[in-house]
Amino acid sequence: MRVGIFGGTFSPPHKGHVNAASCFKKEFDLDALLIVPASVPPNKEGTEILPGKHRAEMCKLAFAGIPGCEVSEIELKRGGTSYTYLTLTELSAPDRELYLLMGSDMFLTLGSWRRPDEILRLATIVAAGRVNDREIGEQMERTRKRLLSEYGGDIRFLDNPVVEVSSTFLREKIGAGEDVSLWLDDDVRNYIEKENLYHV
Repeated sequence: MRVGIFGGTFSPPHKGHVNAASCFKKEFDLDALLIVPASVPPNKEGTEILPGKHRAEMCKLAFAGIPGCEVSEIELKRGGTSYTYLTLTELSAPDRELYLLMGSDMFLTLGSWRRPDEILRLATIVAAGRVNDREIGEQMERTRKRLLSEYGGDIRFLDNPVVEVSSTFLREKIGAGEDVSLWLDDDVRNYIEKENLYHV
């Protein structure tokens, strides 16, 4: 069974996330795709993060249109800092092939994550986005070669059109009362309004 894993803060989950997830599932012929909201990402320790229950609910709404996709609260239930190698260890099984999707920015830092050797041993890494940007594409290729040289494993690049938007940008727009309908699913937008999220 081929299982894809797509982790992140998802605060909020936007059309760029959904586009990458959809391409990921199709290109790698995944039987299942798990969206995994982080409890506390290591790069955001000490910062205020929207409670996991809201991020999980928004993910359920955002990714609902992808067949075979479900939101896993494995990291939210574990609590504390979310380390990818622990999640992969928990999700691994003899009958499963794990594929881990991440954006280009995360991929370029993978060598500094906790236990990159375990991550590469447990899953095929799939880096999404910006390979068409020559400079970033070259950085990604250099990173790929270095990681394979140090740890072995399997690293692929996802050929997906990039939606140029970030969750940080959207939080600022929402906080300023600006229209974000171009980047957010209607159900996610309605949820944010109903719960009064991201407003200062």
